[in-house]
Amino acid sequence: MTVTRKRRAARWSVLGVVVVAGVAAGVAFSPILDVESVEVVGVPPERVPAVERAAGIDVGEPILGFLPGRAAARVRSLPWVADAAVVRDLPGTVRIEVVARVAVGWVEAGGRVLLVDDEGRVIEKASAAPRGVPRLSGVADVAPVGGEIRPRAVAAAAGALGAELRLRIGDLAYSDGALTAQVAFGPQLRFGSPERIALKARVAAAVLAALGTRPVTYVDVSVPAAPVSG
Repeated sequence: MTVTRKRRAARWSVLGVVVVAGVAAGVAFSPILDVESVEVVGVPPERVPAVERAAGIDVGEPILGFLPGRAAARVRSLPWVADAAVVRDLPGTVRIEVVARVAVGWVEAGGRVLLVDDEGRVIEKASAAPRGVPRLSGVADVAPVGGEIRPRAVAAAAGALGAELRLRIGDLAYSDGALTAQVAFGPQLRFGSPERIALKARVAAAVLAALGTRPVTYVDVSVPAAPVSG
């Protein structure tokens, strides 16, 4: 009798699991848990359609019917996206959080303007050279959108300049292992090697501020502890 009772209990237990699983599946794939809205954050409105297409999540589909990691990976495949995450906000909202790459310079290839981020990645084409973003000169290899320029040091340097100084620079050149930048209506900045470029940029900005309207041809911060102007 004891064995019989255990067997009956086991049968009821299995039946209960099947029923619960069936109910759960029914709820998961019922209109109760459909995607009612997709929210994209971190990008301007004109970027939203591209993110939604890449994610491949449609309003009306089961909110538990897709893998957030795969959807995020598809968004990250966009050349101008640095990172992305897809989050389910039950019962019916999917939120796509995007970190966009920032153009710190541009290069010209075949008559086209290509925007580049601080990792040297070509993030998109532009119809014209953007204002406040320096041209990167001395680039040996220019890749198509999604690829990387060579050397990457010039792009990394552009990123390390800081937004305020970068706005004042029209051209950032890399030649024979040395970086120079031309300040619009101002002197040439001589950075020397790309090492410690962020420190050199801060020193250069301080020297420019101290000079004010004094006319000088160059500011040399290749040795940041001993800047020279002339």
